[in-house]
Amino acid sequence: MATRRTFLASEDDEKALSAPTMARSRNQLGSAYAPGAFFTFEGGLGACISIPDLSASVDDAPIRPETKAQIILRLQEVWQSWFARAYSMSTSDRQIDPHQCLDEALLSGTSVVPLAGDRLAFLSPLRMGYAPAPLTFVCNKCHLFKRFESASDLSKNIGSLRNTQCTAAGATGPCQWRQLDVIFVHWSGEWMPATPGRWEWNNRTDDAWLYGEECTVCGGKAFKLNTDSPRIGQWHFYCANPTCGHKGSNEWRQNDRFTTGVFRDRAGARIGERRMEPISYRASSAYYPQAEQFVLFPETEHQLITLLEPQMHAELAAFIATKFHFGGAELTPDEMKEALLAAGKASEWESYETIDRMRRDAEARGDTEVLNLMNGELRKLVTRWTTSDPPLVRPSVDLPSAVMVQLANRSEYTSRFDPFVLAVEHEALNRGKLSAAPDGGRSPFVRFNHLDNDLAPKDATVKHAQEAETQHLMDKLGLDDLGLIREFDLCRFTHGYTRVSTTPTFEKRGQNMPVRLRLFEPLRNGQRPIYVVTQANEALYVRLDPKVVYTWLQAVGVHDLPEWDGDESLLLGGRLLQVAQPFGRYFSLLREDDASTYRYVYTLLHTYAHVLMKNVAELSGLDLGSMGEYIFPLDLAFVVYRNGTTMDLGNLSSLWRNENNRFLSRLLETSTHRCNSGRLCDGAGGACPDCIMIPETSCVAQNQLLSRAVLKGGPAPREDATHKGQRIRGFLEVVNEDYEN
Repeated sequence: MATRRTFLASEDDEKALSAPTMARSRNQLGSAYAPGAFFTFEGGLGACISIPDLSASVDDAPIRPETKAQIILRLQEVWQSWFARAYSMSTSDRQIDPHQCLDEALLSGTSVVPLAGDRLAFLSPLRMGYAPAPLTFVCNKCHLFKRFESASDLSKNIGSLRNTQCTAAGATGPCQWRQLDVIFVHWSGEWMPATPGRWEWNNRTDDAWLYGEECTVCGGKAFKLNTDSPRIGQWHFYCANPTCGHKGSNEWRQNDRFTTGVFRDRAGARIGERRMEPISYRASSAYYPQAEQFVLFPETEHQLITLLEPQMHAELAAFIATKFHFGGAELTPDEMKEALLAAGKASEWESYETIDRMRRDAEARGDTEVLNLMNGELRKLVTRWTTSDPPLVRPSVDLPSAVMVQLANRSEYTSRFDPFVLAVEHEALNRGKLSAAPDGGRSPFVRFNHLDNDLAPKDATVKHAQEAETQHLMDKLGLDDLGLIREFDLCRFTHGYTRVSTTPTFEKRGQNMPVRLRLFEPLRNGQRPIYVVTQANEALYVRLDPKVVYTWLQAVGVHDLPEWDGDESLLLGGRLLQVAQPFGRYFSLLREDDASTYRYVYTLLHTYAHVLMKNVAELSGLDLGSMGEYIFPLDLAFVVYRNGTTMDLGNLSSLWRNENNRFLSRLLETSTHRCNSGRLCDGAGGACPDCIMIPETSCVAQNQLLSRAVLKGGPAPREDATHKGQRIRGFLEVVNEDYEN
């Protein structure tokens, strides 16, 4: 198999020419400028490629061991899921090699062997190396072409390059060189600069070789490159010998060396799978960083993290039963007291009694804020007792069989869409922010219908009127909760990259191709870098009214809507869990099907989040690419946050102070839900870049499961086969049917 050449040709080259480093924001270095990315250096001085900062050799990301363990678990899941999806492209007629799917460091035969924690370096992306690339140059006048193997090679020959005499008619001086801004890329994750030759397999030498680096007519090694055509694919090399000028081909083609090495003697029969793509190095398809993210748990709630470990099946079941109020899950105070006293934990029970007295006092006074706070503290205590290792109190769990089946089949979900993971993360968010007590007079979460002094108008009368109008608008928008999270704690990590496609498969020339996920090149100590960024920026939290959501689902006519009474103790999220459906990590399971409850709920939340983000962008000055989203389907909630590690300038809090109810009322305006593409967009399910699609770097679900129809009404989403060609009712239509427009 072909091996990948590093940027520097040899160890001697590395000693002679060490790569400089650049400084950017941590978010930029961990994504757009991660190793393998192409970019234009400041001032447009030339094209460069990012390479690891080899001086970084030890963990320096400011994360706790629990967070590191979460990253490792997610990585194992990502690698396994990616391989399974890419390798599934194999057929009896076209066998896929495992090395076409995943970095060789993660493979043992046809099995994925995840790297252990000691083979990974968790780095804070403070610096990144870079080097000029591609090292290909063309004279603007005579079209003479020059390619250099390495930075060291260029450095040694820079003098002769500058002194090369231009042979264009009328030229009197040296060539006017420009760096060629076109490269060849392949879904194997490889790239290469332009060159006259083409990679083929040589059976005699049992290796790949560049056929055509010499003119086939005169044997000359100098070439010119004709770039007159506006279509890159029609560029072509021709012999620079003035007495020859032989043109090798009418089409500019290159084969992937790596894939050629994988196919070996079968390479000639699989040309389409080896063909590389000529593109500008600036094109987005030249580089896609592969990243994941999750909500950081409060330091006091580490026991919640343990619920997601494979061996904690019973404890996770108990948590779900308690959270969603399934019958049989509630422990009586006497049962808890008996268990705690038997375990010698009398002080724990005394804490419960103290908080319970405060809860009852608040209930008697009608103080709902303190009542909710105390209820939250009691839930925290009970969850800690039932999820400790071993549990101080063993819960009584009576989950429906449908939920137990979902729990047993968790492996079918991926973390970013796993309803159990998201339910635990929402609980962490609730404890750490939504129901947390004020710290120094500032609440970590401020509800817009109950403002604190920082966000409220100074005049009490104006404040009261504003809050009343906010509540009225929240009712019309179908919102049960809405407010500002002052610090939304998030961990994002980048673990590798792909080229051509962001997903494990894509269609090319009528064939489904496996896309190879590449790890970053190892550091000097052999460890693979994982670039970790934590942030704590402002965010908007939104939770929909469950009764309205259920009424809307009835109006839509989903085929698997479970029975639910809004007045019963069981939360709607518990019913949703019973009919939850996996989408597949890369939406491999998402296809046109019957109108389902869970898919419609996710589409509603996802679409609502995008509309909110676009509204924020229009009124705050924040770019869509600088925001992100997080969706909690079972809790009917989502978060829209400012993404970045630079100082938070309070864009979202300022937005509310300046615009407040105007911001909300815009969500009800017809123009907000209109698309300039009109029927074209409606015919495609009501989602396109002209309306609710956003940059994929900001979207948690690759712009899938979106439709303006779920909010405003219209032709059914493209995934809904039940209502194909029919109009569905929108959530806002259902909410406002009792209001006068």
